[in-house]
Amino acid sequence: MAGTRLRRWAPVAVLAVGLVVGGCGTAAPPRPAPTTAPTTAPTTAPTAGDPASTGTGPTRRATPGEPGGEVAPDVALPDEGERSPSAETTDWVTETGTHRSWLLDPCSPTAYPTDARRTGFKTVSQTGPEYQGARQLATYPSAQDAAEVMDGFRRALAACRTGSTEQGSRWEWVTRDEPTLGDDGLLAASTVGGPGFAPAGDRVAVTRIGSSVFLAFSSGESGTAEIDGAAEQAREVAQRFIDSR
Repeated sequence: MAGTRLRRWAPVAVLAVGLVVGGCGTAAPPRPAPTTAPTTAPTTAPTAGDPASTGTGPTRRATPGEPGGEVAPDVALPDEGERSPSAETTDWVTETGTHRSWLLDPCSPTAYPTDARRTGFKTVSQTGPEYQGARQLATYPSAQDAAEVMDGFRRALAACRTGSTEQGSRWEWVTRDEPTLGDDGLLAASTVGGPGFAPAGDRVAVTRIGSSVFLAFSSGESGTAEIDGAAEQAREVAQRFIDSR
C-alpha cells in the first residue's frame, strides 16, 4: 500500500491536492481485521440476485474480446509528478509494483484474487497532516479480467458493509453505481469510529476502461458514511483520468 493510511482530513482547498474536506483533532488508528467479516472477494462473476452486484443503477459488464479502451500501465495519472502548493502536504509520489494493495479496503484487510492477473499497477499518492489522497491504475490481460475486478469490489463492499474493529469501533460503507463513468464505475464512502477514537473514513471512485481499472481515493475525517461532496470530488478525479486519454 502506498504511503501511510491516515484517518483524518486536514483542510485543503485546492482540488488538485486531493479529495478532502476540513477536519482537526486526533486521528483514529487503522482498523484491525474484523473478527467476523469475510476478507476475500471471489473472482467468479456474481449470479442474478447476488447483493454485491446490485446498486442504485444498472451495472455494465464486459464480454471477452470487448474492443477498445486499453490503457498503458505507465500512462500519467491525474496530478502525477505535481509539486505540492502547500508546505502541509507532500508532493505527489509514484510507486509501482503489481504486488501492492488496492486502497479500497472494506474488510480491513481485503484480499482480491484478481490481483494475481495484473500486468501493471501503480499508485500516485500525497499525504499531509491526517490526510491521504491517491490515484491507482491496474492493467489486465483482458476487459473480462478488469470486469471481474469490479465485481470483486462490489462483493467485498456488500460483504463488509458493516463491522467492528477489535477495539469495538464500528464501521460502515455505502456505495453508488456509476454506469456512465467509463465502461463501468462506482462510488464508495465509509466511516469508522467509537469511544476514544475520532470519526474517520474513506472516499473512493472506481472506473473500468476496457482492460484497465482506475481508482481515486482520499482518507480523512468523516462522521458519516455518505456519497457526499468528497465522494463527488473523487468521481471528478476519475472523470479527469477518462478525459485525459
